[in-house]
Amino acid sequence: MGPRNGSAPRRTTASRPRSLRPPVLSVLLVGALATATACGSDTGDGDSARRASSVTSASSAAPPSSAPAASSAAPGSGTASDGPSASHTARSAPPSAHPAPSRASSSQPAAASGARRVCSRTQLTLSAGRVDVGAGNVHLPLVFTNTSATTCTLTGYPGVSLLDSGGSAIGDPATRRGPTRSTVTLPPGGSASADLHTLNEGMTDTPCRRAPERIRVYPPDSFDAMKTSARSFRVCGGVFEVEAVRSGTGG
Repeated sequence: MGPRNGSAPRRTTASRPRSLRPPVLSVLLVGALATATACGSDTGDGDSARRASSVTSASSAAPPSSAPAASSAAPGSGTASDGPSASHTARSAPPSAHPAPSRASSSQPAAASGARRVCSRTQLTLSAGRVDVGAGNVHLPLVFTNTSATTCTLTGYPGVSLLDSGGSAIGDPATRRGPTRSTVTLPPGGSASADLHTLNEGMTDTPCRRAPERIRVYPPDSFDAMKTSARSFRVCGGVFEVEAVRSGTGG
């Protein structure tokens, strides 16, 4: 019986260490789990932080790209009837169109008024035609030729005087003879003429004037004189007249 009683305590003593192992293992397992959890939480926090920053940057970049698209698409997506800018344009268009009719209407009266471009001295050349003697009358055509590149007109009578070799006038200027003719249009290179008239020597008791050297002529509606050779033209019988200009070179 003695040994049996002695062995019982050994069983009790051996069982006690085995009963202590589970708490130690539990403590070790808890520590390991805590360490793993801490590492996992650190890694997870970093990834979540990066994901949060990427989401934040993406969300912050999204509005600018979408906002211009919406704003740029707004005008183009509307129609002329429903867009405010289109309606404003439609309302503002008529005032800008008003000046054009006013310019057209202002030019029509000018065209209807028959405005003409009078031949200037610089556009013309003057020459004396062939003297025509017959039935006691002497005629000498004065020819105006348009040497410019622009069409111009002559209307009415020129002013005509006879000059001696020193440039002094011989007697009075020519008086007007016959009716006023219609306006003569001279295209570039075109000519018109005015006829000088006097009498043959001896037709009246009035003596003839001195023979002139040159003829001074003021074209109709001009204050600039032109000169040409008098040829054999001389005023006799107290008659010195000039007719209104007409188309052509006369003679």
